[in-house]
Amino acid sequence: MKNNTTLRIGLVAAASFLAACSEQASETSEQEATAKTVASVASKYSAEVVRTSYGIPHITAADFGSLGYGEGYVAAEDHVCNIAEVITKVRGELSEYQGPGKDNKNFISDVVMRGLGIPSQAQENFAAQTDIDKEWIVGYTAGYNRYIREKGKDGITSWCKGEDWVREVTPQDMLTRGVAITQTLPRIAGMVAGAQPLASETIKTSEIKITPALYAEAEGGMRMEGMGSNGWALGKDLTQNGRGMLLGNPHYPWIGPDRFWEKHLTIPGKLDVYGVALVGIPGVAIGFNKNVGWTHTVSASQRIVIYKLDLVPGDPTSYLYDGEPRKMTSRTVTVKINTGAGEPITKEHTVWFSHYGPMVTMPGLEWTDKVAFTARDANEHNVNGFAQWRAMGQAQNMDELKDAHRKWNAMPWVNTMATSSDGRAVFLDGSSVGNLSNEAIALWRERVKTDPLTGGLFAKRGLTLLDGSDSRFEWQSHPESVMEGVVPFVNKPQQDRTDYIFNANDSYWVTNASELLTGYSPLYGTVGEPRSLRTRMNALLLSEEGSNSFAGEDGKFTIQEMKDALFSNRSLASELLKDELVAACREAGTAMGDDKKVDLTEACDVLDAFNGQLDLDSKGAVLFREWITSFTYNETKNGKLYAVQFDAADPVNTPRGMGDKAYAIEKLAQAVIIMQESGLPLDAPLGAVQFAYRGDEKIAIHGGGGHEGIANIIGSRGNLDKHVFTVEAKKVGKSIGLTDKGYPVSGGSSFILGLTYTDDGPVAEAFLTYSQSGDPSSPHFTDQTKLFSEKKWRPALFNKSDIEKDVKSSMVLTGPR
Repeated sequence: MKNNTTLRIGLVAAASFLAACSEQASETSEQEATAKTVASVASKYSAEVVRTSYGIPHITAADFGSLGYGEGYVAAEDHVCNIAEVITKVRGELSEYQGPGKDNKNFISDVVMRGLGIPSQAQENFAAQTDIDKEWIVGYTAGYNRYIREKGKDGITSWCKGEDWVREVTPQDMLTRGVAITQTLPRIAGMVAGAQPLASETIKTSEIKITPALYAEAEGGMRMEGMGSNGWALGKDLTQNGRGMLLGNPHYPWIGPDRFWEKHLTIPGKLDVYGVALVGIPGVAIGFNKNVGWTHTVSASQRIVIYKLDLVPGDPTSYLYDGEPRKMTSRTVTVKINTGAGEPITKEHTVWFSHYGPMVTMPGLEWTDKVAFTARDANEHNVNGFAQWRAMGQAQNMDELKDAHRKWNAMPWVNTMATSSDGRAVFLDGSSVGNLSNEAIALWRERVKTDPLTGGLFAKRGLTLLDGSDSRFEWQSHPESVMEGVVPFVNKPQQDRTDYIFNANDSYWVTNASELLTGYSPLYGTVGEPRSLRTRMNALLLSEEGSNSFAGEDGKFTIQEMKDALFSNRSLASELLKDELVAACREAGTAMGDDKKVDLTEACDVLDAFNGQLDLDSKGAVLFREWITSFTYNETKNGKLYAVQFDAADPVNTPRGMGDKAYAIEKLAQAVIIMQESGLPLDAPLGAVQFAYRGDEKIAIHGGGGHEGIANIIGSRGNLDKHVFTVEAKKVGKSIGLTDKGYPVSGGSSFILGLTYTDDGPVAEAFLTYSQSGDPSSPHFTDQTKLFSEKKWRPALFNKSDIEKDVKSSMVLTGPR
């Protein structure tokens, strides 16, 4: 009887079915009514969707298929264009519909998606899913397709109206999006497509020019550039109420398919989770339930390693492996290309492979007659991401959340920071890296010192180069590995505390400033080396004591104090250097910049008055930014910019103080020239220069970049050529970010979550900084962006009573399975 009652409660979302059940129950036994209900649910999807303020959907269903049905439909309402376009991309069909792209970028993407077999991998991946996750993905696809059928490509109100690539898809198509984003290889398309052997009478090569910009983009793809984050978990010793708190602050693109979409998903008795996932992905990737909450940051780990192959003399497509020749393989793909004139043309291209993975090339790693290079991706066979995130969402305590990591071991390239209602703070670098033997690690460390190529790639580019002709560098099996050759959960960096843990995209080493972590594979990142200014700022915001502490006199955080810490917008670069810069400026009076003599008098006064924060009204913030960004990013971490150099015993407080003052003043003169060329006054406030462009509207945005050492990251590089987000901007002089349109925001703080557990359950506030909908006609296209501009947090409604008080719309979606 108990099971029957539970089932009936679980069918609350299916309002039409409940009515039928009620009528039947009056005429037949309860068992017969339940049997008929089960049969009807098996043949139909049914999900209740309630939208609250800012367009947040709360989706309730009796099973995962129906949950996905509702989720897929309302996701399409908000982001049909982004979902349709990214599916077109991962299927390798961008060129067919959108042409080859600038510098053949679309064609190169199509070549690599097809050459790597991403669509066919999705077929295999789907077969490997659990039955529940198959049901979820199939339902999600059905809901999405229903929206496409109802609207048709010409009925869509967003920017993709009328496009032929807006069409119904298969569950495998939908999963292809997940496969492509899990792996790193699709992100380095230029390196893969550009890798071609020397031509000969017997070897036909594919000719395509890879521009320096595309090589740089591919190299950045290995590091997941443009996708970073901060994450804090506070335990019971550091919170005022003795329960857990969480700050989620992922820094992701504000444009395109790598945007988050917010949702609340409920299957009574099985799942009740609130949070976000990337558009087109079912489930919650960052969020919370009644007892645990978690966020992610991009790990500093090396998911891809590069292998150097010694080639067989006279044969550039064969390599030596333990002294024996081994033949490469190849795959030639055909891509349709829309030229805008009649029928598409077709073009072939060949992708080459070693037994490790695809051949790759970039400046400094050229394929010659003696050596070639190849890459191995630790996530190539990662099929369990959906299952792990589902298990995390269902976890009833911290141990269960950790068990989800242990069992599935499928977090592709992220760290997890988690908290719980009983006040634990847990860090897990769950990312996938190759399991190298101790011998291989020792040999690699020696080659970093003795081999210029290996050492240079690591020191200057952060890349790991191994000897692919030596079997000692193969990845090793482990009895607890879920994926062959990948480090198991037990050997991954992790920390479980009751005060705090955090991460800001540096390695696991300074997860807590009072207990440094060491002893893990070097593929998880460096230890004992300088941290970024952002990492140091995060550590200070959490650990400062006395008058500087955001935790107040009691040294324990409330949710308001935690939110205030993030939005203090403090620049650590300013705190470390500004006063000495002003003194040096006044002492110099003038300086040479770009062969011009520059009067620094006004600049000295402006910097002196700068409050050291990246707020909208912060005068002098723009001048300071142009000064600090004239240094390389590595120079802001250590070197001649500083008087006191990095000390591994004090990674949070070193380096510090002004070092080479003449160098700093020369850079200041250059910054003044940039400001003059821009036409901006030297004391221009940030709010007059940094904007989110939304069609004809521009919204002033606070926050800063990595050079400035601020937690609340806002970026303005690239990604500005997309549809309604288009703003034609030209760089000013030698600035790396300032344009004639100011700093157009293209990424940074995205889903900002402040979560605290109380005696009555979770209480959360949030922003989706770029707003919930990608449709310019939606009222939820800019509403949260304006909230973010004003630092006005909104509640993230989780409790049923709070949701019922804020219902803006509701519907029950039903459809055939």
